[in-house]
Amino acid sequence: MQTILNSSLREKAGSDSYNRFEYQAHWIVYHMIQEYKNGNDYIIFCEFHDDMAKSKQGESCAEFFQIKTSAKYKEWSFSRLFNRTKKQDGSYKHSFLGFIFYNFLNFKNECNKCHFVSNIGMDTEVSTWQSVIEDNKELKVVNPDLYKKIRELLLLEYANIEPDIFNECFESFVQNTFLYQGDLSLDNYEKIVAGEFFQALDNKDIYTSNSNKILRDIIDEVRKKSKTLIKMPISYTSLVRKKGVSSEVFSKLKQVMSSSDSSLYDRIESELSNSLPPITYKLIIRLLKKHHQKLLDINDLLYQETTLNLENIIDEVLIENITDIGNVKVLLEHIKKKFKASKTIKHPDFNDLLVEGIFYEKTM
Repeated sequence: MQTILNSSLREKAGSDSYNRFEYQAHWIVYHMIQEYKNGNDYIIFCEFHDDMAKSKQGESCAEFFQIKTSAKYKEWSFSRLFNRTKKQDGSYKHSFLGFIFYNFLNFKNECNKCHFVSNIGMDTEVSTWQSVIEDNKELKVVNPDLYKKIRELLLLEYANIEPDIFNECFESFVQNTFLYQGDLSLDNYEKIVAGEFFQALDNKDIYTSNSNKILRDIIDEVRKKSKTLIKMPISYTSLVRKKGVSSEVFSKLKQVMSSSDSSLYDRIESELSNSLPPITYKLIIRLLKKHHQKLLDINDLLYQETTLNLENIIDEVLIENITDIGNVKVLLEHIKKKFKASKTIKHPDFNDLLVEGIFYEKTM
């Protein structure tokens, strides 16, 4: 993703209407939920080169998404998708599909797919294009006339590009640009996202007074990351912190909700009461309860990352010291030492007692 991380962000128009921005934020959360349900693990970047970018950690490519709404039309046609508006200086702003072509042109091999998502569908001509490439067939072979039409419309916006460069980028564009109607309508997108959220977690305990707050926190995080301004070039680490939201948040939420019931604390207290003073094990349990609440805070990404790092270290130490698996004191010494020596940035709330408590939670 080196080119993507170093490229200046293109100029964007002022913010759309409130409802349009809300639709976009909700659609991003909806997409994250679908990724979680399908077992996919991605980082979502809000308002980064497009309305949304998506990348799997460690991969060099990204997918870009335009999320557009319309209350005026019933479907998108090529004339609307290629429509350009005139700027004050007399030049023209790229069309929706022109901006998508820009991603393939600017990022080349780092852009593997682009998406145009809307609350309305596509007309017959656009759907014909999509039906061909969704079946992994070449448009220029199956429908050369339609291939030529799209190419000529795009050439109107990129007439000054060298033919060889245009042709190479166009092949990627025409075979890897997907236009479709999303599952959210303008009049009930909030209810649909809420329903998908509760269904994805599939836990009766989610229907509590905290459930709506958790969902609101996730949506607020997307809103905040969408509005955060960044300076290019930027490192991947900084990009994740400033513009990224991980789809793993849903796995973490479900894990916390299934493990933070009172029986867990009762089991830990029962085990520790035989080996630790009451003041110590009661403090550990209080720290664990606070820990589970903090894991529900989508805004504290560092806390979640520190927890994941510690859990990985616990697993590593258990495997490395399998012969001492019954010696809790030795295991804890190894875990605390390895955790402190870890070069990753740690959340300041993680002290030795909390580390010990998380170890008990993982092993009891």
